[in-house]
Amino acid sequence: MTSFRFFLNCFVFVICVQAKDSFKVEGLAIDLEENGIKGASLYLINTDKDTIEISKSGRKGKFKFKKILEGEYVLRGISKENGSGGIKFKLKKDIDDLILTIKPKTDTIPKNNLPNMADNEQAFEKIPQQRTTSKKEMLKFEKYFFEYDTNIKKLQLEIDSLKSVVKGYEKKQTMPNVSREILDLIQIPDYQHRVELQNGTIVSGALLDESDSTLILKTQIGTLVLKKEMVIRMDEIEKPGPKVVFMGDPFIDFYPDRHIFSGKVKNVGEIRADFVRVVGKLFDQTTSNTGKDSVFVKGTRIVYESKVIADTALEPGGIASYSLTVPIKKGKKADYHTMDIHWEQTN
Repeated sequence: MTSFRFFLNCFVFVICVQAKDSFKVEGLAIDLEENGIKGASLYLINTDKDTIEISKSGRKGKFKFKKILEGEYVLRGISKENGSGGIKFKLKKDIDDLILTIKPKTDTIPKNNLPNMADNEQAFEKIPQQRTTSKKEMLKFEKYFFEYDTNIKKLQLEIDSLKSVVKGYEKKQTMPNVSREILDLIQIPDYQHRVELQNGTIVSGALLDESDSTLILKTQIGTLVLKKEMVIRMDEIEKPGPKVVFMGDPFIDFYPDRHIFSGKVKNVGEIRADFVRVVGKLFDQTTSNTGKDSVFVKGTRIVYESKVIADTALEPGGIASYSLTVPIKKGKKADYHTMDIHWEQTN
């Protein structure tokens, strides 16, 4: 019984001694403005640079470590939003007012105060695995992008073509000026027809004669005789010129001795029409002429090279009015009428 009490007393003594050698550490994690930081990662590091405890700050930055042995320690704090910081202290008794200031990330952290990374992998987020890029194969000098011989030949052809263009341009620049009188002597055929042949050739010229089997055309290179079996199509070529038309039917006033026609005409051609005149004719039932007259339209005023001044011209797209009185021959009747437009083209 005495031995049992002795061992019991020794056990209680050991517990009491151990209890005196461990302490608690409490405090606050704050920023530079002394605001509490919640959620900061805290690392308690001993003199051997081993992290012995890991915790997080709670509400208003409060933290607490229990059963810490006597000794010297560094408390490190890391916050994603506020940065990091550390404080070194000696633990000989309970501490309840330890202040850990966490500064912005721009501040450097002493290497000696960093937590042991090998013992505390969970203290830091792992960096995502980086994608490795394969080394691109470089083109070797003995390899070519293109067929060397083929492209050199093409390049030579293009150079020769450019040379011929330059020579032609230089030749054109050195040609003598031809006087206006000589140019007037050169007669260019007045093309009136465009003929398309089966082989795709287009021939333009004036039609001189036509038979059941042939066409004879006068062209710029001379007279050509074409077989009709070779011809696919033949069209007449309309030369640019004036073309005056009536704008609708005329309004007619009927009288026993005359008819009065009024209306408008328009030049739908590409060139000015000069001396535009409306001509009216009257006929009886036997188609005998019973009256005729004409009138110039009121158009654009033109001073001609002959010094003639007239206001009877119509420019392309121009419109003019007319009023024509056609008297009926005495003793005759007017049952029908015709209307025509006459004009001239001057240079």
